Parts: sequence; C-alpha cells; structure tokens
Amino acid sequence: MNCHNCGAPLAWTPGASVLNCGFCGSYRPLTVADELADRVSRLGSAAERSCPACGHALEQAAVDRTPVEACPHCHGLLFADEAFALVVRDRRANYRGAEARPIPVDAARLAGHHHCPDCDRVMDRHCYGGPGNQILDTCSPCGLVWLDSGELAAIEAAPGRR
Repeated sequence: MNCHNCGAPLAWTPGASVLNCGFCGSYRPLTVADELADRVSRLGSAAERSCPACGHALEQAAVDRTPVEACPHCHGLLFADEAFALVVRDRRANYRGAEARPIPVDAARLAGHHHCPDCDRVMDRHCYGGPGNQILDTCSPCGLVWLDSGELAAIEAAPGRR
C-alpha cells in the first residue's frame, strides 16, 4: 500500500495499529475488511508464498495486529502456529457475541488436502482440537496453520470455555 500524501510505500510494524510512511512521516490507520467475518487488515503488499487452497499469490495482512498472510481470492489465512494460538486465545477471551451452535464436521472435508506453501508436503488435515468443529490444515515441520475463509470467526464464536 502506498502513502496517500507522497506515494511512497507504507510500512507496518507488527503490533502497531497504523501504517507509516518513512519518506514524509505521515500515517494511515490500519483498516479492517468489514466484509470478511475473520476481520483481516490487508497491508497491500505481496507475500512470498502462494495460497495452498487456490494457488493465488498471498498478501501480507494482519489479524488483531498479528502478522499473517491472506489470499485475496479465496480469503484464506496462513498463520505461524504460535500466532494462531495467540489470536484464538485472545479472540475467544474477548468475544461478547452470541455463541454459535456447533455443527457436525462434514467428514467429506477431511478427505481433501493442501500442500504446504513452504515445503510442498501435504499438510495434515484434522479437526481443530479446540471449539468450533472446524477443519485445519497444518504443517508441523514448517509451523504453519491454514484456515479457510470464516473458520477463524467460527472458532471465535464457538461455545465452550473462554
């Protein structure tokens, strides 16, 4: 994303709520894409990986001021496993909406597979061990977690211990 004042590239520091221009010193608030249930802030710059679900180039993004990579096409999210755990813990602790009714896991979804965008191995596909009855794709050797669009919001609103 470029500065609206001078056109130079904006930079983001993880944990910050603004994008800064190193050239003119202006800043722009980090905005959240309202149309996405997962509340992702797109940073407007390309990431080095491709989407494990649809193959499009991932973009750098932030979820709750935590760096992630997001697919602009299918809206999936790629987390480092530690970042995923922190975001889920914080979102569940701070959630004040109505708890979603758990729905049974569709066993057919467990049959598919994605390849890790780092090592190209088939990612492990399994039911998330926490609430929400969601299916996650993980690569333990690379420490990555892939979520399809809406899965983070479903985990956040799932019933159970907060």
